[in-house]
Amino acid sequence: MRSLDMKDGPIASVLIADELASSQSDSLDVVVRLKDGRRFGLTLFTLEHLRRQLDQALCFVTPRMLLVRNLSDEAILDAVRSAMSQDFERLGVLQPLINQ
Repeated sequence: MRSLDMKDGPIASVLIADELASSQSDSLDVVVRLKDGRRFGLTLFTLEHLRRQLDQALCFVTPRMLLVRNLSDEAILDAVRSAMSQDFERLGVLQPLINQ
């Protein structure tokens, strides 16, 4: 697990499970920690992921989806900031607190 720290705003950090993220991957689950203590899970997808899914089915339905150009740290942080500006309560899934 690694963390991308945020310098400003209500987001404290973005947690990424490195063991699940590989150079071959085209989707990624992240947990966003807010400074007020809440945590939200989000899934980031690339266009390639959507293409592959639609090659196998007529439709693709998923909750809490964010589309990114690639899975770089820059794209991940941009997606999280965009989700924050559009209300995490609609886009993310509230996660239980983890005792640290």
